[in-house]
Amino acid sequence: MKIKVALVIAAAALINAPMANAQVTLKLAFFGTGKDPTYSDVIAPWIDEVNKKGQGIIKIDGFPGGALGRNPRLQVKLIDDGVVDMAWVVPAYTPGRFPDNDVMELPGVFNDVRESSLVFHRLHAKGLLRGYDNYYAVLLSTTHPYSIHTVEPVNKIADLKGMKLRAGGPVAGASMRALGVVPVGMPVTAIAENISKGILQGTAAEWNVMYAFRIIDVAKNHFMARLGTVPLSVLFNKKRFDALPQQAKDIIRSTSGEILTKKFGDVHFAIQGKRTETTKKTAAHKIIIPSPEVQKNWDATLKPVVDNWVKTHPKGTTLYNAVLAELKAIRGR
Repeated sequence: MKIKVALVIAAAALINAPMANAQVTLKLAFFGTGKDPTYSDVIAPWIDEVNKKGQGIIKIDGFPGGALGRNPRLQVKLIDDGVVDMAWVVPAYTPGRFPDNDVMELPGVFNDVRESSLVFHRLHAKGLLRGYDNYYAVLLSTTHPYSIHTVEPVNKIADLKGMKLRAGGPVAGASMRALGVVPVGMPVTAIAENISKGILQGTAAEWNVMYAFRIIDVAKNHFMARLGTVPLSVLFNKKRFDALPQQAKDIIRSTSGEILTKKFGDVHFAIQGKRTETTKKTAAHKIIIPSPEVQKNWDATLKPVVDNWVKTHPKGTTLYNAVLAELKAIRGR
């Protein structure tokens, strides 16, 4: 009898062994095109690296072009509902879900996408950002600091008065109002059309956004005073991540996080330089660098926006001081 029981147990183990050792396949959704540098130069190479290191253990299938869902505002829902395992997410498209991200949108704080992305990642790593408990953060990054792009030339703050410009989120809106602008909220995909129709006179954006969404064709004056950044991310359903075999989790951890954030920063910093040079050489485009006097006035005009956010946000002082501390550490190297 004991022999029969042992044989049954052994047979069951053999039957279940392939299932236990089966390769795990994951889905990553990207609502932008496969030609977007974020996908082609950052996410796709990361997928390839994970798949190479995880042969027989883990495989990630990438779905760019909105193949699993085109609406940018529904990417978090796709993750939560289990339609995908991970997705490219613009957190601001889910208002109230990530309430501390606003600190990254404060105007004039960051010099470039490399340092802003690192700061964002490190704030999360230190547990300072709410809203991420249900996710493993594969990548946390930001855009390059936004500037102003308009139909008519802008050389100083007074030139902006009364203009209708697209601005996303409450902090960006507050910055626009401080500058005398009428902020208008709309999806980034609608900006170019609304400028061409005269509904908008321009937008706040950075070069990658300008070129990716063809805004560059209708807004040809570029006032390069710094505004805030927009947080970005690749989020992974945490329950799904926690259920992975340990080897799979180790592979993802060793290739994501700050390593991937730095890669994103380097890729997009290079894009800013290339796009600036391309735009300079393009007929009818004018890039305006603020004079020291104009820049001083710009900073003074936007300082109350920063001060008010720090004062009124429940964690304003803590978050802002943490940003300044991280910037000091990054810039001191």
